[in-house]
Amino acid sequence: MFLVVNFISCSKDNNSDNPTSTQLNIINSLNDFDSRIAKGVTLAFFHATWCSKCATQRPEVEGLISDSELQSVFFCEVDYEKNANIVSKYEVFGFPTILLIKDGQVKHTLVGSNNKKADIKQLLKSL
Repeated sequence: MFLVVNFISCSKDNNSDNPTSTQLNIINSLNDFDSRIAKGVTLAFFHATWCSKCATQRPEVEGLISDSELQSVFFCEVDYEKNANIVSKYEVFGFPTILLIKDGQVKHTLVGSNNKKADIKQLLKSL
């Protein structure tokens, strides 16, 4: 008997301009962040790779990306270790932090891992 095994690998697509239905846009610089949030509504998920509470909060945030009522919202993530200047400018003091921004102005700041998808959605729709 001959057995053929086919290995399939998975890789993350780092193209931040074309996220999949559940992928956050990756922010790589302060200029990138400021230009992206200047107009419209943005959800910015601030996290650190070593933060277990960030990992707990992430599914609630990513669960909103494919919501048809939130199609006009720009969803992004900011990695603390790679973008400390953004973290400092926007006064993010804990992780995870979610900033809800309209036309470049922070309207809501949600800190911690207990933010539920429905509550975040309601806040986004109010902007």
